[in-house]
This record gives sequence, C-alpha cells and structure tokens, in this order.
Amino acid sequence: MNYKHLTQEEIQQMTFDWRYRGFTTIPLLTEEECDEINEEMEKLRQERQSTTKEDGSEWGEWDPIMYPHKSSEKLEKLFAHPKVIEACEFLMGGDVIGLQTWGYFKPPGQLGRDMHQNAFYTGCGHNEVINTALALDNHDEGNGAVWNYEGSHRLPILPIEVDEERTKTNPKNWRNERGKPCVMPEGHDFRRIEGDCKKGHMVLLHSHCVHGSEANNSNRMRRNFLGGYLKKGAHFNQGSHMKREPIDLYELRKTHWGE
Repeated sequence: MNYKHLTQEEIQQMTFDWRYRGFTTIPLLTEEECDEINEEMEKLRQERQSTTKEDGSEWGEWDPIMYPHKSSEKLEKLFAHPKVIEACEFLMGGDVIGLQTWGYFKPPGQLGRDMHQNAFYTGCGHNEVINTALALDNHDEGNGAVWNYEGSHRLPILPIEVDEERTKTNPKNWRNERGKPCVMPEGHDFRRIEGDCKKGHMVLLHSHCVHGSEANNSNRMRRNFLGGYLKKGAHFNQGSHMKREPIDLYELRKTHWGE
C-alpha cells in the first residue's frame, strides 16, 4: 500500500511501537496551528458557561467538552485529518470510522486520571479502537502528562476496583476520570513511560494499553484534542453517557480536505 501522508521513517517507528510498546507518536500540527485550535476550544468553553446541562445543573469550569467537532467546523476538520486516518488504517489494518471526540483541559492543580484501558469502556476487541491525543501544549510529568505501561497492550481487559470516595473528585462531565482504576496483574513488570509530548504531536494509543496521569503540579495548562477511531465493522458500546454513534470519516475528509 502506498501512503500519502506518512513517511517511511514514521511507518517503521509506528510498526515497532505498536508491536512492542502499545502507543506511538506522530507530528501533526505546527505550534501556530495548535494556538488556533486552543482559541477554538476556549471559545466553545466560554459559550458553554452560559448554558446548563440537560438536567439543569451547571457545567464545571474546566469540564471536558463532549463531541466538540459537532460545534466547530475547524475541529471537525481536525478529526478527519488525512494523516490521522491513514495512521489508524495502517495500525488497525483496514478502514476506520469515527467514534468520539473530546476537548480536554487540565489546569494547574487539577488531579490526574486513574489507570485504565480504553477498551474497557468501548467494549471493542483487541486492536479495534485507537484513541488519539493531540498535545495542544508541551506535555510533561510536571503538568500531568499521560503515562503508559509499555507493553501492557498484550493484556486482556482488566477488572476495575471502585473507590466511591475518589469518584466524588470527578469533573461533572467526566465521571470515569477517577475512582475506577483497573487492577494490574500481581507482580507485573511493565515499565511506566512518562508521556512527554511536544506541542503539535499526537499520541495514538492501543485499545488495551494501560495508561493514566498524575496531577498538574505546574503553573502551566495542559490541553488535548482527543479522538476515537474504530476499525470498521468492529463491535463497540454506545455507552449511556457518551451515546456513541458511528461517524463517517471519509465523508468528512472529502468535505474538509478534498480527498
């Protein structure tokens, strides 16, 4: 297969990472393009503050924005970025559909995310969903970057352990953030890799890779545009909260990118 947007060097690195690590990183946007995305997400966040949720309750100031691509052509275009689609096709070995997007904000002082596997929530099979995280700032251990257990994508879906007290610290619109960590096998030796990521780079995460994050202990914001890409034909859970529906990425790509 000829690849239009991925370089041979990127393909070689992705092949190694996907087999041995369970996550990989590609350059995607310039810093200036990231600034434009940050402005767009801030605009959506500000607009949301003048509204209430379906149940009449108020939004939290830094609650993640669910499906921001539905409210922004700029973010819809980003979701259907040809390089991202091509990378997901390569890693999962076939056509893909869109599953979800989030605008994520982690201001100074915000707590981290308990370790988990994305497949636990989407209910897909092994290597049938890829979650992407575009770094819209420089991410490092100091501002609570996502860390990964290298090689843990070989594990099955793990059980979770519920901590009712910790669940009370969750953002209002992100109820699985904390208090439901997965339980790692006793005596495991998976190496924890800190998630340093340059602004404009995107992390692609295997469905079963265990990952999490710590608190943002810096004076810097950490922002992400998050996406979910499913292998076409794979099973997925709609979810009572997310209410996932398949999204035709190829139609969006044609609309925004002419491909």
